[in-house]
Amino acid sequence: MKKYLPLMVNVCNKDVLIFGGGKVALRKAKKLLDLGAKVQVVSNSFTKEFDQINVKKFSLKEKQRLKDMLKGKVLIIAATNDKEFNLKVKKESEELGIMCNIVDFADSDVIFPAVFKKGDVIVAISSSGNLPYFSEFLAQKMEGMLKPYIEAYPALKRVRRSLKGIDPNKKRKIQEELLNNNLELLRSGQWKLIKEKVNELVRNIT
Repeated sequence: MKKYLPLMVNVCNKDVLIFGGGKVALRKAKKLLDLGAKVQVVSNSFTKEFDQINVKKFSLKEKQRLKDMLKGKVLIIAATNDKEFNLKVKKESEELGIMCNIVDFADSDVIFPAVFKKGDVIVAISSSGNLPYFSEFLAQKMEGMLKPYIEAYPALKRVRRSLKGIDPNKKRKIQEELLNNNLELLRSGQWKLIKEKVNELVRNIT
């Protein structure tokens, strides 16, 4: 049984290698490009959409040793139609200590969660690779439920900066009070009123 650690990984300007030239590989490539990764894709054939995105493409015959292809990468994705080859990529990646995602394989060591992102706020939901659609469904539901809090985020971020030097526990209580009882004030973005409330809480919360 796999036990996954939820983890945010910065892939900006990092080298990622994808095996496969189909639609699944394309989706993975686009997602990684949006995060600023440097993406290389290896396949003997590519869907035409690959010509429209900024990836380096190689054919399998252009690369001789699999391990040489993997070295120096922070993430490997095996998205070919050849399950045996995908498992070989996984094995070689493990030997090099590189994270590897195998699409449509429940026993993959790395999985992509369903995600929604608004500015700095990222919410990821996973079914541990067992039911991807369910994760996507929950992410869509959560986005609506969390919308008021996400709208309050910019003001709360500013509040946190204004509390520099205050005891961390007290700072946490102030933010909790604002979110629980002053959400609409935060959403309004009226900084003068927000600051007045913050000053009041600083005086009254111990």
